[in-house]
Amino acid sequence: MLIRRQTDIPFEQDPAGRLLPWIVAIMIYLSGVAIAGAIALNGAASTWSSGLAGTLTVQIPAGTAFPKAPQHADAVLALLRKTPGVAEARRLPRAEVLRLVRPWLGDEGKGDGEKSDGKDGDAGNAGGLPLPILIDVRAVAGADIDSAALAARIAKAAPGAVTENHARWAGRLIGLARSIWLVALIVVALIGLATVITVVFATRTGLRIHRRVIRLLHLIGAHDRYIARQFERQALWLSLQGAVVGIALAVGTVFGVVHLAGEAELQPADAAIFTPAQWAIFACLPVAAALVALLTARITVLRTLRRMT
Repeated sequence: MLIRRQTDIPFEQDPAGRLLPWIVAIMIYLSGVAIAGAIALNGAASTWSSGLAGTLTVQIPAGTAFPKAPQHADAVLALLRKTPGVAEARRLPRAEVLRLVRPWLGDEGKGDGEKSDGKDGDAGNAGGLPLPILIDVRAVAGADIDSAALAARIAKAAPGAVTENHARWAGRLIGLARSIWLVALIVVALIGLATVITVVFATRTGLRIHRRVIRLLHLIGAHDRYIARQFERQALWLSLQGAVVGIALAVGTVFGVVHLAGEAELQPADAAIFTPAQWAIFACLPVAAALVALLTARITVLRTLRRMT
């Protein structure tokens, strides 16, 4: 066995070795949380982007200041349905508009709109505020619509109308997700560098503490690689212990956040929020940390022993 095996060096007397598992556990936990956050945000951005792709929203101001709002809405609908590339253009019902604004209006957004039996033609008031008429526009998949020219034509048909192109928001979301993913990779790289430095420090401390034992091993014919393997096994075992604890805590944190998100109705409380390939990244973190510790210990011991001889 490479991990645990009887050694000639009394590592149990090494105080730095006792701290190494805890330090690695913290490093792996931070790495796991950073990667999980980046994956979750990237997935959410992709979902939002796919939902917003090829969509436009037209807002037509209504209320007493705009008495012709229903006629303007009909004119915009006729214009949109004649526009090449537009698959669907529909006017949102009054109840749906009220549901959209209720988070900002609170309970005052309920009463008037939900009790009214009036037609959807009137935007109506909620809590004394005039609500605009909203038109949802869906483009044909792959269609290239000049949103600026379309917005200008809509403004002529309905003065004061605002056209929102959600594709721009989708592009910004994707750019934000990519930036955060890059930041997460940088954070993981820095944590990996800190782990390497920690292993180097712990290994050099062990070499100093066990200097006499190492000299004795040299006197009886032990080679540097034989001694290095002793430190390799120790670093591998301690790092693996800490990495398993760290990744377990990271996965527990992920499930806790998913549960809280489910209670807040932000996302279904489903354990399968990541794909199997993404879960494999978590499984590889302890192995990667253990291998990094093993290689770092080997290089550190061999270089130090060459200087000692």
